[in-house]
Amino acid sequence: METLGIIAGGGEAPKRLVAACKRTGRPYHVLAFIGQAAGDVEADATRIDYIHLGAAEEARRICRERNLREIVMIGCVRRPSLAELRPDALMMGKLAKIGFHLLGDDGLLKAVVREIEAEGFRVIAAQDVFAGLLTPEGQLGAIALPEERKADLARGIDVARRLGELDVGQAVVVQQGIVLAVEGAEGTEALLRRAGDLRREGPGGVLVKLKKPRQDPRFDLPALGPDTVRQAAAAGLAGIAAEAGASLFIDREEALRLADAAGLFVLGITDSPFPEGLVKGS
Repeated sequence: METLGIIAGGGEAPKRLVAACKRTGRPYHVLAFIGQAAGDVEADATRIDYIHLGAAEEARRICRERNLREIVMIGCVRRPSLAELRPDALMMGKLAKIGFHLLGDDGLLKAVVREIEAEGFRVIAAQDVFAGLLTPEGQLGAIALPEERKADLARGIDVARRLGELDVGQAVVVQQGIVLAVEGAEGTEALLRRAGDLRREGPGGVLVKLKKPRQDPRFDLPALGPDTVRQAAAAGLAGIAAEAGASLFIDREEALRLADAAGLFVLGITDSPFPEGLVKGS
């Protein structure tokens, strides 16, 4: 079995993918981005290397030395400035070819993947390695979508789609028809903190997470997990909706247990018009 290369950004997803490799006996090695990846991605120093985002030469050397032919890119990565990137000579050449300042986040990631594959590696999706990571369709926890929250869900879907079309972000929080916060470069955790600060009196809002329309499903899919549920509950939200089949649901059982305890609904939504066909059983 080939050793899987895990290029790790921040959040829960890289840690959960490492845990899945351990459970199934899949050999792996982690390349963790300094300043982005969590410190507890992997405790075994023989299975992890920490690299700067701009260290293309070092990343290529590690992948070749460890024979990492299959690569998964997983976890959130805040888009850096060129000063933060600290590009080496190889990266500088690739950035000049890509056009670092001319592309949106999704376009930049696609260009980076093309450059990785040009070096002889194959970028694959985490869900292709481990089945069951994708969000299923329908009501996922014990809490049903309240009738009075359907309008917020519909508005959240519309706004999230427009954000995705502009290659801005993947998530939005709507409460009582008001867009409290949209996701930018800061990620979902900061989005939920901001939504909590701006929360209105009355029923809580809805977090909606959708894949960008032209996004490559091999990387940067929207993700949710136990931390998302905890943060949504702390922000006073009523529930969470993520795109079924196009978002990662990490530690689903634990996340749904927490959601049920907090009284949050969790939905896997489809691309159908709202409300007919949007949620199974709605």
